[in-house]
Amino acid sequence: MWKNYFKFIKLRPGRVVTQQFGEIDFSSDKILVETVKALYESDFPYLEITEEGKAELYGMKAPKLQPVTLPKTTIPKVQKKKL
Repeated sequence: MWKNYFKFIKLRPGRVVTQQFGEIDFSSDKILVETVKALYESDFPYLEITEEGKAELYGMKAPKLQPVTLPKTTIPKVQKKKL
């Protein structure tokens, strides 16, 4: 369940010794979301939050981006000087 909210990065998923919780096996799906969230909030370098995690855990929704149409512009040609 925690893998919906966080991504394990920079290392291969497996056992990692953490300062807060001791050894955690990040290849397991059975880690409590609260544990992973606490590690993330303490700047644990191997976790990255997903968009679903931002929305569910912090109430942050990604803003909907509107497509932007830029006006066509022409690039002036540069004239070469003859030597």
